[in-house]
Amino acid sequence: MADQARATLTINAEPAEVMAAIADTAAYPTWSGPVERAEVVEAGPDGRPRRSRFLVNAMVAKEEFVIEYTWSGNESVSWTLVEGHNMTAQEGSYTLFDLGDGRTEVTYDLTVELKIKIPGLLRRKVQNGVVDAALKDLKKYLES
Repeated sequence: MADQARATLTINAEPAEVMAAIADTAAYPTWSGPVERAEVVEAGPDGRPRRSRFLVNAMVAKEEFVIEYTWSGNESVSWTLVEGHNMTAQEGSYTLFDLGDGRTEVTYDLTVELKIKIPGLLRRKVQNGVVDAALKDLKKYLES
């Protein structure tokens, strides 16, 4: 069964700065707590990642996976799972809204379906924690 999580946060940075940080997947281990390793597997024609591989420690298990991105300027990016060990599906997105005055509202959506059996309450708690932590880490990174 797939679980969905969503969170929104305001970051004191321009949308282009926020999207540049999101696009720099190789740097994630330096600022995103759960990400232990990240690499661009294939770049797109605009230089942004088309596919990236991650090793993430999601509390209940470590997961290595590859995702494929669809970029929409500095407004949004979405992705889908290409391969994973403990996941059968993952879809996610960051959607940015320019609030003006150098502030950007960022919404992170994540839907994951796991192969391993974990009680529903724990799955949702972990997924919500991953989404919240990702946004807070992004904010801290961009505002420091």
